Amino acid sequence: MEILLVGSLIGEVQMKISLDVADFKKEMKRVEEEITRLGNIGLEKRIDYATDTLKVVTPVDTGRARRGWYNEKYKNKDGYLEASIINEVEYIDRLNKGHSKQAPKYFIEQVLMKVGILTPN
Repeated sequence: MEILLVGSLIGEVQMKISLDVADFKKEMKRVEEEITRLGNIGLEKRIDYATDTLKVVTPVDTGRARRGWYNEKYKNKDGYLEASIINEVEYIDRLNKGHSKQAPKYFIEQVLMKVGILTPN
């Protein structure tokens, strides 16, 4: 199957290039899988970076809220990475709303926007 035909004039000579792909569907599937793999690597790094950054910027009294950060990552049925950044400490929401003077209000959202995980509406 001929999928690409390029014609150009170089001086007086016309050059034609054609490319045959034996199994186009298989090749497109391979390209899609490679793009997904590379995208997953980038997202995984951002999730880890965001989790580590949240640990650093979380206000500290006892250190419990700071130690509460972790993430969970898994691939869905289509091979795309899905992830959650979690802190189950019951007062993390109060800290995020400015209860401590050690961090600004909405420090969680600020970190996630800076890393590119959360985008403003």
